[in-house]
Formats: sequence, structure tokens, C-alpha cells
Amino acid sequence: MKKYDTFSGFFLLLLSIAICIGSYRLNIGSPTSPGSGFFPFATGLALGVFSILILLEARRSKKEDERFWAQGANKKGIFLTFSLIFLYAILLERLGFIVTSLIFFILISRFVFYLKWKTSIFFSLFASFGTYFVFTILLHAPLPQGLFERIF
Repeated sequence: MKKYDTFSGFFLLLLSIAICIGSYRLNIGSPTSPGSGFFPFATGLALGVFSILILLEARRSKKEDERFWAQGANKKGIFLTFSLIFLYAILLERLGFIVTSLIFFILISRFVFYLKWKTSIFFSLFASFGTYFVFTILLHAPLPQGLFERIF
């Protein structure tokens, strides 16, 4: 595990530096008057601290390297999940939140978790409309509007 922990620790450290630089450009502000880059900067700092802890633990560790994929890992499900998340990000602005979320949740629950069609459809309806309700009604957060949202 030492090799993989070292690699992931350095990757996360570089990512945290990039996040901090990008958020600094957005105006961090101060704790009493935070700017738009304050929260990403704090997140980048936290990620940096944790990545340093991973690197220190990897250096101390005497464990042998293990295989990346655990025995019996669902590699097809992992690949499909990442692909569907990528597709979700591409279609979100075009189709709107509800339609894209319905499609995403149906495909994830049916082809990654192998639920029955009836259960997949029920779950996707509940998750999509529940999330839409929380963000638009309770939090007043704007979500991408598609054809369905424009009708209502």
C-alpha cells in the first residue's frame, strides 16, 4: 500500500494546491466577510492537510503493496458509474435537472445495483423530485431548467 498511498498523497497535495490557487483568484475575503473563494480555499487547505497525513503514514508504513482492485470488485459497475456521472454532467444543462436526474437514477439503480425496473423507477422518481423540492423550494437554489421545469 505504500506505493499507492504515496502516489495518491502527492496527487491530492497537487490538487489541493490547485484548488487554493484557484480560490485565491476568486477573492478569499476574511472569516467575518468571506468572499466567493473562501469556502473552496478552506476545502483546499483541509485537503492539503489530509494529503500530508497520507504521505506521512505511507512513509511510516511497512505494509506490502496490495492490488489496486480488491478481489471480487465490481469493475463493470465502477466503470458504468463513472461513465453515467460524466454523461449526467454533460446532459444536465441541456435536459434540465429533473429529466437528467430521472435518467441517471434509473440507469444507476437498474444496471449498477441490479434493482427491478419497478423499484428503479420508483426510486428515481422519489430521489429526483425529492432533491428538486429540497433545492428549489426549501433552499431556493436555482437548478438547470429543462422542458419539464419550464412547463410548471
